[in-house]
Amino acid sequence: MEEGAVLVKEAEKKIPMKIEEGKLYIGDMPQLIVDLDTQENYIRTEERLISYKKRIELSPDLLAGKRANVLQTALEYYYAQACEIAEGMKIAEEYREKANTTVREKR
Repeated sequence: MEEGAVLVKEAEKKIPMKIEEGKLYIGDMPQLIVDLDTQENYIRTEERLISYKKRIELSPDLLAGKRANVLQTALEYYYAQACEIAEGMKIAEEYREKANTTVREKR
């Protein structure tokens, strides 16, 4: 498998995935990043990099393009969870900002 190859094409309405420099990039934004050497996982949003504590295991034969339907199912599962976490973080941050700017009256 060559580095930088997009294994799942977006034109087919599937989640894009590529491998570059030992890292697996899933999706666009938010983007799930898996370090294939250390197995550390991150979710990249427009604002930050969030540590993703869930273990992601994809076998070498899946990454080589074998059993594309199994790979796509795994990507959809992991990416959906990453998107939910990113959305939850965004909502929490917006709420925190709103709560911090609320003026309270003394009675």
